[in-house]
Order: sequence, then structure tokens, then C-alpha cells
Amino acid sequence: MNRDTMTKPIKLDKNLEDREQRAVFQHALDEMGVTLTSSSSFERAFARTKDAADQNGQVRGDRLQAIVDDVVSGMEMLQGVAESFG
Repeated sequence: MNRDTMTKPIKLDKNLEDREQRAVFQHALDEMGVTLTSSSSFERAFARTKDAADQNGQVRGDRLQAIVDDVVSGMEMLQGVAESFG
């Protein structure tokens, strides 16, 4: 994850179709240098980001970073558990 720059806020405009909102979210992940390797982790992070949006669809950069960090750490923890049983 690229921590050299602050995470930019994003706007998930409610007038956009779902696929367009997903593209905005994916672009934000790309700018952050984050790859969510499973579709469930992407869906979890996307849903939490939509929930965090204000009335205008704006999500603060620090809030977006916290959501993504939480999902990534959850992925890493699950991967560690799976490896311990493997």
C-alpha cells in the first residue's frame, strides 16, 4: 500500500450506475496501490465504502484508507489461518 501520499477522497455519486461506482472505487484502490485479491474482499470494502458515504456520496480519504486497511488485514488474517490448517 502506498503510504507516501494521503488517500484522496472519492465520490460515489448516487446518480451513477452501480458498475460506474465500482469503477470509481477500483480507480481509488489502484491509486492507493491496493489489490483486493478476492471478489468477496472487494465487495466487502465496496459496500463499507458506500455505507460511509455522506449524502453527496463523498467519502473522506482517511475513512476510505481505514476501510481498506481493515479489509486487507482481515484478508491477511484469514490467509494465515488457512495456511495454518494447510
